[in-house]
Amino acid sequence: MTESAARRTLVAVMGPTASGKTALSVGLARAMGGALINADSRQAVAELSVGVCKPEPAELLDVSCVGLDWSRLGQGFTARAFVELARAAMEGIWAHGQTPILVGGSGLYLRSLLEGFDFGDGPIRQGIAGSGRATGVDPQAVLAELERLSPSRAQTVDRHNPRRVMRALELERAGLRPSRRQQAWTAVRIGLDIPRPVLRDRIELRAQRILGPELLEEVRCLLAQGFSYATVAESAIGYREALELIHGELTRDAALKSLIRRTWRYAKAQMTWLRREPNLIWIDASAKGADMLAEALAVVRHQTKEESP
Repeated sequence: MTESAARRTLVAVMGPTASGKTALSVGLARAMGGALINADSRQAVAELSVGVCKPEPAELLDVSCVGLDWSRLGQGFTARAFVELARAAMEGIWAHGQTPILVGGSGLYLRSLLEGFDFGDGPIRQGIAGSGRATGVDPQAVLAELERLSPSRAQTVDRHNPRRVMRALELERAGLRPSRRQQAWTAVRIGLDIPRPVLRDRIELRAQRILGPELLEEVRCLLAQGFSYATVAESAIGYREALELIHGELTRDAALKSLIRRTWRYAKAQMTWLRREPNLIWIDASAKGADMLAEALAVVRHQTKEESP
């Protein structure tokens, strides 16, 4: 690709949880001279690590990754805030002659950035805590606004999860104000296509690895830092199971089954979301790592060549 195209190209690696997004993105970054931008809402929480499979330095090797500490546990982190931070990160990466590689499974974050959603001129609504209490934001007011804008969406959202209510409202507000601006960069969107039985096996293997001493210690440390049981439990999939295991409310077998069930449900929701995404180019995520990387690189080269003047 030309120097100009490389400087203004964004690669987005999108796929369900456990599909291999991080490994592929690291491979792309090393092959292309790129840097990663995290687009996973739970990996963005500074205090969470083991349960959200935050990439370790050894996994990233010599590849930089921003966005792993953009939010704090118990505080809201909106799609609008993500877009603002991600755009600034992209400009910094381009300024160093590198290619930004967006990686994650949070659909609203990805769509908001790639489609250029305009969230209007209203204040960023932040501060909804995992416990269901709000700091500066009334959860009932958020739900009321969602009901006003979209009664159908308000009926399907989990009303007991303030974070999901907030995201539903963000999506509704953004959808009402699509941006008309032409993006000043080329986005290559790579979707990881993986057979459901293969993904299910990966989720089960990863769940067995996650639900171990390191996660239990992380949860104990969060409680010791003063975070409430409810805040930790609602922080991400796996943390409720770890808490219930620590407190003797579940056996490890029961906790493992719950973790697998909830992760699989989330993965299916992600796959449904991704099938609606425009301009995704699908590659085989069940292939060997080297083959996946070769296919992804071919996609990037082809797309950037087509977009070059």
